[in-house]
Amino acid sequence: MSEEALLEEKRRLRAQMMARRRAIPAGERAAASHAMCEAFAALPQYRTARTVFAYASMPEEVQLDALLARALADGKRVLIPWITGRGTMEAVELPSLDVLERGAYGIRNVPERLRRVVAPEEIDLAVVPGAAFTAEGARLGLGGGYYDRYLGVRARGAYRVALAFDALLVDRVPMAAHDINVAEILTESRHLICRKKR
Repeated sequence: MSEEALLEEKRRLRAQMMARRRAIPAGERAAASHAMCEAFAALPQYRTARTVFAYASMPEEVQLDALLARALADGKRVLIPWITGRGTMEAVELPSLDVLERGAYGIRNVPERLRRVVAPEEIDLAVVPGAAFTAEGARLGLGGGYYDRYLGVRARGAYRVALAFDALLVDRVPMAAHDINVAEILTESRHLICRKKR
């Protein structure tokens, strides 16, 4: 398959899955998010992790604020992405949920005056967002390549877990050689140990 054809297939599937995600009722999204965050906190990789990389959720995503707060309360160093340029990001320390402010694209982040970049090799465990996943761990990203570049190249030692709504599991995801997989997937009803990790 040509690169152009692959990108077009990704665009089509991403649009379909984003529509599916938007259709999840708010109450159902909240309940599903709670179940996933509880399951994540029960993982042995969470219990042993010192540094956890996650993200401050947008309204239609799995809601992670409770997980971020729990990790902070558990004494873990919590990191979230800071977009530094087209397709590039760094991980910055989250001192508290209270400091978050909305920045570019409506993404909540740590204010510049408090921003402290942490080296990618210090990340033990990463929560990876995506538009779609397969049970084998293949991932369709959100279109910018940020996580593929950061986790696939710079933070290769981080154990990658996806929290995804059941509705976002599909049989096949078009992937390029540089696209990352995840090691485990937690949905509101399933815990999948994936066969591939790259």
